[in-house]
Amino acid sequence: MTDVNAAQLREENKRLRRAVDELAILNDLALAIGGSLDSEKIMRSIVSRSIRAIHAEQGDITLVDEDKSNPSHTLVRSMIHSSESSPQHLNQNLLGWMQINKKPLMINDPASDQRFRNVNWDAGIHSVLSAPLMVRSRLIGVLTLYNKDVSSPEGFTDSDQRLLAIIAAQSGQVVENARLYEEEQALQNMRHEIELAANIQKKLIPDTAPRLNGYQIAGKNVTAQTVGGDCYDFIKMDDQRWAICLGDISGKGLPASLLMANLQAVLRGHTLHLDHPADILKNANHQLFHSTSPEKFATLFLGILDTSSHSLIYSIGGHEHPYLLRSDGTHLRLQAGGLPLGMLDGMEYQQESIALKPGDCLFVYSDGVTDNVNADFEPFGEERLEKVLASVFSEKLQPDAFIDNIFSSSMGHGGKTELFDDMTAVVLIRYD
Repeated sequence: MTDVNAAQLREENKRLRRAVDELAILNDLALAIGGSLDSEKIMRSIVSRSIRAIHAEQGDITLVDEDKSNPSHTLVRSMIHSSESSPQHLNQNLLGWMQINKKPLMINDPASDQRFRNVNWDAGIHSVLSAPLMVRSRLIGVLTLYNKDVSSPEGFTDSDQRLLAIIAAQSGQVVENARLYEEEQALQNMRHEIELAANIQKKLIPDTAPRLNGYQIAGKNVTAQTVGGDCYDFIKMDDQRWAICLGDISGKGLPASLLMANLQAVLRGHTLHLDHPADILKNANHQLFHSTSPEKFATLFLGILDTSSHSLIYSIGGHEHPYLLRSDGTHLRLQAGGLPLGMLDGMEYQQESIALKPGDCLFVYSDGVTDNVNADFEPFGEERLEKVLASVFSEKLQPDAFIDNIFSSSMGHGGKTELFDDMTAVVLIRYD
């Protein structure tokens, strides 16, 4: 055998051994990550095996989200160290290059690399090898190794680059699947928590209306989302007096529902020792102001009905002005009160006492009733509401049916458009 043939054979054997080693590395990696849905565990396996296979000091995986306004936003970083040196981080310029080019990158002399001549590299970085994690032509992350070990002073090689590219190509979909699974699990957990919150909120709203001597009363709440920021309540103060509340928290969803539950508890506490709606609103406003962020506030109607004197003392904290429909066909709007709760500390509230005559009807509602819009973005509005109120009132319906008719008219105006806001109403009718 000639020297040339022997050299060729040795080179071929070396190439075959390298191919066998690479296959063993990839097989080991596939076994390690194939059956897992833990994204952190998967990424640590990828990084640790890449470090050992390519003999680097450090490595990390940086996940990115190209749908975000900041495409370089780092979602996850998994880093492993094979030395005592300080941990390195993926340079934003390198990440930007990878997002544009989406191909492996090898840098063995960072300081003189013309592609990154304006980059201030960390002093501990001597060489860098990166490969993109791709899923259906979309960059989801970057696998990066730092500093080839001291046994290879020339730095990373073409073979290293090829192997890291294969590892990254094999790993991209696995990492994405694990991340999507975790997002789905987080979403399911969130839905479960929201369902629990919705059940709690439903229990905070009276399931039956109280029996009042000479009166009938009902309330109804329809949320735009699973949970909402509207609430109503009937609170017994003594045998003759009932507090009637209807509130609306700014915003929607879970944050609004939590704040409404807090406000409801505050109102129930204050009605135990305060007799005047203005004082109750003043104290509730103070507590809400000091327990919420500035952008959060609540509108509230609070009336105290005395069934023996047939009087209603009320105060309004920035809420929609209720309608008092008189038996003679006239109506008036209740207006005494002040600013929404939680906006300004030390707010004084006005209150007013009105007499309720046989046949009179009080209609209290949240702005979700009038804010329903149709396909042309026209709100249901107060003018339409007043026409429907007059029609429904003339039919002398029970409070439950009264509210159902109002809600049906409002939602019918909206047609197939989604409910814009929570809808809540309370109807109180005095009978002969």
